[in-house]
Amino acid sequence: MDWFNREIRFLIARLVTNFFAVLAVTLLLEEGIVFPERGTDDFWVASLSLAAVLAILNSYVRPVVEFVLKPIGCLLHLLTFGLSHFLISAVVFWIATLVVEDFVITGVGPALVGTVIVAIIGAFGSFVFGGRSNRS
Repeated sequence: MDWFNREIRFLIARLVTNFFAVLAVTLLLEEGIVFPERGTDDFWVASLSLAAVLAILNSYVRPVVEFVLKPIGCLLHLLTFGLSHFLISAVVFWIATLVVEDFVITGVGPALVGTVIVAIIGAFGSFVFGGRSNRS
């Protein structure tokens, strides 16, 4: 049962971190991402929904995709100097915006910049909240 409590704490920390990352993306990428008017109920619901979808995708789906693509990903990682990992994160960000209908990415550039913003804030959140651990 301890693993369940750790997973719940981890997901809540990811949700909080991703929520602030989504807010930062809406502030910094007003031209590249279409979202509901800031301050409305639709905006807050869509932001929380996108944060939840990102938390689930980044916690459970992305590691599976990276594992499946490991043989190809290792070669791509070497050839692109780590760009393949970044591209997988960008695709996960794009898929999350497909799931949440109120957020629409208008191009590849905003998806890549949004991924960078989410990654930077996610790294800070991992530092503050800690990552997954096997400790009780």
